[in-house]
Amino acid sequence: MEKAEKQVELDTLISNFKSAQVAVCADYRGLTVAKVTELRRELKNAGCRARVVKNTLARLAVSKVQSDGKQDDVSKFLETIIGPTLVVTSEADVIAPTKVLAKFAKANDKFRVKGAWLDGAYVDAAGVDSLSKLPGREETFAMLLSLISAPATRLVRVLSEPGAQVVRSIEAYRKKLGGESAAA
Repeated sequence: MEKAEKQVELDTLISNFKSAQVAVCADYRGLTVAKVTELRRELKNAGCRARVVKNTLARLAVSKVQSDGKQDDVSKFLETIIGPTLVVTSEADVIAPTKVLAKFAKANDKFRVKGAWLDGAYVDAAGVDSLSKLPGREETFAMLLSLISAPATRLVRVLSEPGAQVVRSIEAYRKKLGGESAAA
C-alpha cells in the first residue's frame, strides 16, 4: 500500500470506529472466499459493516478513537487485532452482529470471535457469545410494545364482558323457547 492509500484506509477505520456502537474482531483463517462472502452478506443484511483490516492501521485507528477509554481495556482490545482480522462494526444495533457471528461460528469451526469493543469497554469472546443470546433491538421493541398494550387489551376485555354475557343470556333464552330451528 502506498502512503496515500494507507491514509485513506486509516481515515475510513477511524470513521467506522467512531460511529460504531460495537466493534467485533474475528479470526477468519481457514475459511474459503465463498464462506467469507456469505458472512459479509449476512452481516450487511443485519445492518453491519465487515472489513478485513491491516493490523497496524487498525491498531492505530483504535488508539486514536479510544484514547479516552480505560487503558487496560484498550490494550486488551488491541491484543485481539493479531493475525488475519475481520472487523465488524454496527452503528444501530449492538446485538445484531453478535447474533450473526455466533451463528456463523457454530456452522464453521474454523471461524472464531476474538473480542469486541462495546460502550467504552473490552468484551472477550465469551462475553460476545453471551451478548448474542440477548434479544435484539426489534425483539426488545416487540416485547416493550406487548407490555405497554397488555393493560389496554385487558381493560377492553373487562369492559366488553358484561355485554357479551347479556348476548349469551338472550341466545340461551331464545334456544330454550325453541327459536333454534328458526335461526337455522
